[in-house]
Formats: sequence, C-alpha cells, structure tokens
Amino acid sequence: MATVARSLTGARLHGINCSHLLRSCGIDPALQGSPQTRIPARQFIELCRRTSGRLEDEQYGLLERKQRIGSYHAIATNAVHGKTLGEAMRRFTSVSNLFDNSLHLSCELNDHKVKIRVLRRTGMQVRDSFAIDTILMILHRFASWLINERIALQMVALDYQAPPLHEHEHLFYGSTVVNGADYSGIEFDGAYFDRPVVQTELSLADYFQDAPANLYLPFEESGQYTLYIRRYLDQLPREDAPQHSLKSCCNALGISSDSLRRRLKQEGSSWQGIRNSVRREQAIKLLASSDSSVEQIAFSIGYTEAAPFIRAFRTWTGITPLQFRKSLQG
Repeated sequence: MATVARSLTGARLHGINCSHLLRSCGIDPALQGSPQTRIPARQFIELCRRTSGRLEDEQYGLLERKQRIGSYHAIATNAVHGKTLGEAMRRFTSVSNLFDNSLHLSCELNDHKVKIRVLRRTGMQVRDSFAIDTILMILHRFASWLINERIALQMVALDYQAPPLHEHEHLFYGSTVVNGADYSGIEFDGAYFDRPVVQTELSLADYFQDAPANLYLPFEESGQYTLYIRRYLDQLPREDAPQHSLKSCCNALGISSDSLRRRLKQEGSSWQGIRNSVRREQAIKLLASSDSSVEQIAFSIGYTEAAPFIRAFRTWTGITPLQFRKSLQG
C-alpha cells in the first residue's frame, strides 16, 4: 500500500475522494493505514486507470501540468516509425520534451552505453517521485517492446532517497536500483541501439490495450504472451481452477505447448511462474474480502490440499495465510 499512497498523491491534492476511488477498485480504504500490506497487481493497475481517468492526466496529477490522455500514444506513434531502437528512442525523448512539463528527457550513446536520463525542470513541480518511476519504466518497457527483446539494464539511478517499503523496487526494472543519485536514469548496452524496430502502428494498438498492465507488473510478468495467460487464468471460473493446465491454456489460445514455452522463455517468464503469481493475487483478495477458510481458498485457487498452499503463501509474503488475515483485522 506504500506505492498506492504515492500514486494517489496528486489525486489527494486535487480534492479527489481517494477512499471512494479505492473502493471502486475493490480495495479496502482501511488498508491505507497498513503501508506494508500488498494488494493484487490487477487492483493497483485498475486504480491507476481510474485515477488517470478522473484527473484526465496520464501522470496522475503529479507534474506541473496535466499530461493529457493520449499524450503517450502520440509520442509512441511517432517513435514506432524509427528504423532502429536508437532512432525510436531519440524520437520518444524529443517529442516528450515538446510537452514542456516538469521532466526533461535525454537519450545519448556514449562509451558503448545508452544513457537515458530524466531531469527535473527548474521551477516546475514534481509532487511525488512516483512520476519519475513511471516515466523510467515506460522508457524501459517500451524500448524492449519495440525490438521484441527484454533489454537488460546495467544501471538504474533515482535522484531521491528510497521510499518506505521499497524492497521490491528491483522487480519492476529487472535490475539493481541506486537511490539518492544526482539524476534519474537508466543505462544499457549500446549494441541494442542498432537493433531494428519490429513493431508497427497496428501492434501499438494492442500494446496500449494492455496499458498500464505492461508497465506496473514486475518485468517477468509484462510480456505479451505472459499477459495473455494472466488474462486467461484471471477469467477462469473459480470452480475450474483445480483443473486448469498448460494444455488447456494452449488449446484456448490456439498455440502448441512448445511454442508457448518458447515465447514465455523469450519474455523471461514461465507457465508455472505466471500461475503462481495469479494464485498469489487471488489468495490475497480472498483472504481480505471473504470469510472462506484457508482450506477453501487453497482449493479454489488450484491446490488439492491446504499444506502446500500455506507453504507457498509463506514464500510469497513471508507470513502464513492466517497471519495475513489477522494483520488486516488488526
């Protein structure tokens, strides 16, 4: 919930009823008093969508001026016509700077390294550093999508001190994060700059359809096929959970199991990893919003016994399901 609080800074300052906003996404407003509590990623993604919509601002009211809805689509549409990643990212940063908002972007190739930096403009507000996280993740994820290859970051620098409960921050970049730097930015191998852009305006439409899921999910959960599988598993009737398998998923998607495994591997993901992630989110939601027993929850998310579920939940969160439920009640 610590990240949720950061994302809502602009909404609060603009007089939005954040408790109502949280409820509309299935999030108990009382959890705001428990910053260590984790909520399912899908609920946070929906909250980001609704916050952006209410404020008509793709940067959640966090910058000097609104980033009007459609701004990033316009920037990306220009960038996708670059022939190489280098050309595309220079287009992205140049067009972004035309909006003359709180953050200035630059993209350079020096010493065989690509250095993309985000600098605060003098005299312009950045109401919460969540805005800087957002733009850096957009730059990284979009660049990877353009060449259909996960870009391995060599460094992530943030110009602010680590916020509370930031220990999972590295998951969103796939790299170690250095806080308190003189600037914010990402660096990666210069060889990527010459890679051809393989996306088009047509595939860009699909990319934005999944936004912002492809932004705020941990990196290994944000690839195209990974998102397809998450959506498939999320939409399964609860009573079918114990029976769902890789084979049934492949049949639903019209793809062979070998092809799907290969696609997932390219995205840095796996069937079991996605399945566990969805199970974790479903378990947290059920523990927080229902009176179902641990045994009932275990069965409803695909376990045949409670013991393996309890062990898995402890691995995911560090505590047992009952301890998690008590922490919400406390």
